[in-house]
Amino acid sequence: MRSAYRPGTRPRPLLAAAVLALVLSGLAAGCSSSPPSYCTAAANLKTSVSNLGNVDVAKNGLGSLQTALNSVTSDAHTFAADAKSAFAPQTTALQNSLSGLETAIKSAKSQPSLTAASAVASSVTQVKNSASALQSAVSGSGKC
Repeated sequence: MRSAYRPGTRPRPLLAAAVLALVLSGLAAGCSSSPPSYCTAAANLKTSVSNLGNVDVAKNGLGSLQTALNSVTSDAHTFAADAKSAFAPQTTALQNSLSGLETAIKSAKSQPSLTAASAVASSVTQVKNSASALQSAVSGSGKC
């Protein structure tokens, strides 16, 4: 009977274990244990923007829109603080559109008119668009 041993083909279990340990430690080093805090803030912002878009001003008045705007503004500030400068152009665009909506609501409250209502609707659309661009940037970052 021949021996199963052949020169150069002997298994090296210690070497295999060491290589496996190095590969796994390298994979673990490349993975973050948790996503950045701005991921949660982005999810909250997405929800509040969705709520803003669902406000029925005709039924509930401008006060309900102002309440929804306050929620979006708060969530946008939290996101900006958590993300720092990671999404600065998109965050700035969102903050500008929020300021525009704030102005449109104040104008509509002081002088209700069809033009003011149209400005409010347009401003809500701008907020939704800028928030969507921010969400796309966050999703595209691959970190959330």
